[in-house]
Amino acid sequence: MDRFRLPAALFAAAAAFFTHSLVYAQVEPAEEPGLEDPQDALEWDTTLARGKTRTIDFETSEGTFMSADVSPDGKWIVFDLLASIYRMPIAGGRAENLTENSGVAVNYHPQYSPDGKYIAFISDRKGQNNLWVMNADGSNPVQIWQDLDARYRAPAWSADSQYVYVRRNTLWKPGSKPEEGIWMFHRKGGKGVEIVGADQPGAMWPSPSADGNYLYFEVVTGEKSWSGRGDALAGEMQVRRLDLKTGEIREESQGVLAQQRRWSSGGMAAPEISPDGRTMTFIRRIPDGRIEFKGHEFGPRTALWLRDLQTGAERILMDPVEQDLVEGSKGLRVFPGYSFTPDGRSVVVAQGGKLHKVDVASGKVSPIPFTARVKRTISEQAYKEFRISDAPFEAKFIRWAAASPDGKKLAFQAVGKIWVQSLPNGTPKRLTNLGGDIHEYGPAWSPDGRTIAFVSWESVNRGNLWTVSASGGSPAKLTREAGEYANPDWSADGRMIAVGKGANYTARQRNISNNAWWNIAVFPARGGEPAIVAQIDYMKGFGDQRQQLPRPIWGPDGRIFFLRGAPKNPDSHGGDPFSELVSVAATPSIDPPRIHARFQSADEAAISPRF
Repeated sequence: MDRFRLPAALFAAAAAFFTHSLVYAQVEPAEEPGLEDPQDALEWDTTLARGKTRTIDFETSEGTFMSADVSPDGKWIVFDLLASIYRMPIAGGRAENLTENSGVAVNYHPQYSPDGKYIAFISDRKGQNNLWVMNADGSNPVQIWQDLDARYRAPAWSADSQYVYVRRNTLWKPGSKPEEGIWMFHRKGGKGVEIVGADQPGAMWPSPSADGNYLYFEVVTGEKSWSGRGDALAGEMQVRRLDLKTGEIREESQGVLAQQRRWSSGGMAAPEISPDGRTMTFIRRIPDGRIEFKGHEFGPRTALWLRDLQTGAERILMDPVEQDLVEGSKGLRVFPGYSFTPDGRSVVVAQGGKLHKVDVASGKVSPIPFTARVKRTISEQAYKEFRISDAPFEAKFIRWAAASPDGKKLAFQAVGKIWVQSLPNGTPKRLTNLGGDIHEYGPAWSPDGRTIAFVSWESVNRGNLWTVSASGGSPAKLTREAGEYANPDWSADGRMIAVGKGANYTARQRNISNNAWWNIAVFPARGGEPAIVAQIDYMKGFGDQRQQLPRPIWGPDGRIFFLRGAPKNPDSHGGDPFSELVSVAATPSIDPPRIHARFQSADEAAISPRF
């Protein structure tokens, strides 16, 4: 079992300490909420509009990704809309803006205190997205603690209405590692105390039980990629329960995001505990579920689920709901905030631009209509006009440089296009006349120097293999099917072109480096159907080391050479990845692939020129 950073005995004492005094966790609470931090006196007022301003004023009955909460007496709904917080009767109607006096500040993630007196929310009106508390009618907004080096999200109240749990993450600074976790603050102010730390990666969405015994929250499992995205269905997020008396952390759902394995029932995120503590709602994707938006069908879609915490039984409560952002990297939370009604019989949640009430027993969904007036003063955009000159400029990133067979010219790629210049200091000229949205790369000279082959990529129509006269002009497309192509190379007689051909993962909402394998394809130089002469298991044997896209090279005897991942050498030490230089015949043959060399910790290799 994972445990809180304190031993259990110390945690039990600390829990009581938190509940009754919270001395080291905060400054001494004032009689009235208020800041005593010197930063509160900063001269710059972030609530004021700057520069040339304009006012927008309209009414709407829809919103995007609205977080909503129900008051403890069941009479009100509070929700965020376009950076303001609104309140309306639970049956719907005209919504009242509770934060209309906050200028250009953003306000979001409202949460009622259990006693109904206060609303916790997030605002940047003092210069950073920090935790605030205001009265239930919107009066007397107070910043709990000013922290310009951290951002806060998703507040939730303790059972006694005295403390607020909130997600906190510090900003990146050179030489330091950002900190993240769930913190607890007294409603009257103070520095707060960490409740869940880095030992629970990505801890977010605190949901305290009404009896004050437990805190449920979501975590990130496995190792995310550098882009911050994982796989929701493979268990990217799971839910944990912290015992606030003992510090013990229990897994409410299991699974680890791991390559090649799926140790998860599909993950679990956005937990909310019913008032009686018997059931928990959460979101999970439906693997084969599809959803359509503006004629575009995609999936898997997200559904709201219900788990009986005593029997373990689960069922879908609402399908579909808003698409989750589990695999995103810039969202404030993975799903809009939502709430049980005080009697636990219904759930209020946003979906499709509307607010809805879902009956827990039957799953019946009823709309909650609303109208809200949006009136905001908009600052002038912080933007300095400038013009990109059409004059020549010095390119800073030159790639795929290739000299002509006679050594007199150089082809290369810069700013997404292929250029040719005379050596040693000629003026570069565009090679093709393809449109600006088509990214060109990988130029390769024919043996006679008259033609250049290259590949392309564009976001909508994907990639192709082309040839064009070395003097420039309109290229000829050799491929009949768009796909993923890389690093073309000509045969010695100029009749064929070998090229790396991907497994078409980009047709399934993945990027080109996600391909599980690449083919070595040979195209007739004048067009026609390609022959697949080899397949490379992409990344096999390379571990976490970077790997270039396959680079076929024609060599002696008409064979095609390329680098591929290899099994580890049993005689090696340290487990470094290996690769091997392999060649295959250019036409179907019984001649098996030949291994010519093996390398340790290498991902690029090329044979010497053959001309």
